[in-house]
Amino acid sequence: MKILISVKGASGKKPRISQISFEYPEGPMRVRDFLEETVRSCVRRFNERKEAGEVLRLFSREALEDMAAGGKVSFGDSLSDKKADGKKAADAALKAFEDGLIALFADGKRYEDLEEILPVREGSQVTFVRLTFLAGRMW
Repeated sequence: MKILISVKGASGKKPRISQISFEYPEGPMRVRDFLEETVRSCVRRFNERKEAGEVLRLFSREALEDMAAGGKVSFGDSLSDKKADGKKAADAALKAFEDGLIALFADGKRYEDLEEILPVREGSQVTFVRLTFLAGRMW
């Protein structure tokens, strides 16, 4: 089933909202399973973009010229050759959720327990809010 996810960052530097469509298995799932599936999907997309960037750098002169015409030439997301680790990323996301750094809303209701059932269905609206400003820096 397809679910549209909105990500909102509560930051004064770069306030932004992005919406991405994700594919999930049918039926309700626990919040833990939903977070892990979302992270796996994001890691897979990140690694695919990274690989595509390598291919562009090595083989596609036309793609480079198109990027140059647009004003920016890039070769992927990172200068590092390392791919994202899905297990580590999922563990970090679960920890951030448990610590209250990420708020999860589905169809207008906030979910705060990893074991709670998230009754998502086709067309559900899910929103993640990053509350990193609460993590604090010394000013």
